[in-house]
Amino acid sequence: MEQKRVLILAEHNDEIKKELKRRFSARCELMFAEDLQNLDATLSRAEMIIGEPEQEQLVKAKALSLLQLTWAGADKYARMERFPEQVTLCNVSGAFGTVISEFVLGSIVAFYRALPAYWRDQKSHVWQQRKSSRTICGKRVLVLGMGDLGGNVARRMQAFGARVTGVQRTKKAGLPAGFAEAYTMESLDELLPKADIVVNCLPSTPETTGLMTRPRLLAMKPGALFVNVGRGSFVRNKDLVFALESGHLGGAILDVTETEPLPEDSPLWDMENVLLTPHIAGPSFDSSPDVQTAIWDICMENLDNFLTGKPVTHVVSRRAGY
Repeated sequence: MEQKRVLILAEHNDEIKKELKRRFSARCELMFAEDLQNLDATLSRAEMIIGEPEQEQLVKAKALSLLQLTWAGADKYARMERFPEQVTLCNVSGAFGTVISEFVLGSIVAFYRALPAYWRDQKSHVWQQRKSSRTICGKRVLVLGMGDLGGNVARRMQAFGARVTGVQRTKKAGLPAGFAEAYTMESLDELLPKADIVVNCLPSTPETTGLMTRPRLLAMKPGALFVNVGRGSFVRNKDLVFALESGHLGGAILDVTETEPLPEDSPLWDMENVLLTPHIAGPSFDSSPDVQTAIWDICMENLDNFLTGKPVTHVVSRRAGY
């Protein structure tokens, strides 16, 4: 029987390459992009791709039946006009929940204890105490999105003594660990004024784009903290700037923004009550060995499923976008 052909486009080190060969070279034809002289010819033969091909490459992959991403976000492919209908799309949801939720927790602690200001003082050799020392304990936290990321955020917030409310797209049976209560999106406007901290963990979909409007930002509790580790399309920069400059919001922690890189002239750069990072909350591969391991564990599990005829996991609904 002819072996299935698997194309590896994803970033990998020598250790991962050796592991792939050890586990799968006897069961399939592994084709690594860096070893190929004619990638187009290989694309036409590949039955499974691990990585993130461009649309023009996908069009050439006539034999493709499974695309395994190394990203959690799949919106680029869910919205792709010419995505092959016969191809099953899988992501690595679950690989980033731990590292991003730790970023959320650490950033809130840093914000509440004015650590960025103290770091600036340290560089300037300034010894001064600041009157900013809040705690997560006792706060009401609203987590938008109750998937892997939202669940990880909720459990950590609960461990710090916060009461966590979750918002999900559709009502599901049972209450995941970490959440004190859960609602659907229809209750968002009712929940926003009650929260001390709002954390967006939602993926980018047509329904979530622009969901946090200016009226909703201004409906948040005065002095509340807004955290975005979902997608920048969730809120428009100008609306966020307005809510912050007006003094209504207490601050924002932004790992994602509407436009990336953030435009040089954006007021968000210079706001004292904004903690801004360049989309690094969920590092991968060489930036985080732990995340790299989690990503490749999922990819190799699905490669094994593909070769043995078992159902693959982490399947993305192109209609829903996740």
